[in-house]
Amino acid sequence: MARRSSQAVLLWGGAALVAVAGAITIVIGMFTPMGVASFGWFAYQPLAAATFSPGGSAVILSRIAVAGWVIFAVGMVALAFLAGRVVGRRSRDLREH
Repeated sequence: MARRSSQAVLLWGGAALVAVAGAITIVIGMFTPMGVASFGWFAYQPLAAATFSPGGSAVILSRIAVAGWVIFAVGMVALAFLAGRVVGRRSRDLREH
């Protein structure tokens, strides 16, 4: 029983560590300067006198922030999987008694 307990602690701790690492990476990615955007805006409107330029409404994530979201998602999926195993084992134990 002690082996199962230590394995569970390692699994839960590892999954939580991955989720926390992803959250920290997201925060770091949000405050990292991205530099000049690598895309351009172009269009042709012959009858319009107005010029469109994207203001502050566009949200562009840095590669670090995207990696953080992926790491965070993996950690959360692992935690959800472990929680599902616990609930499934508990319901199976209740049915046997």
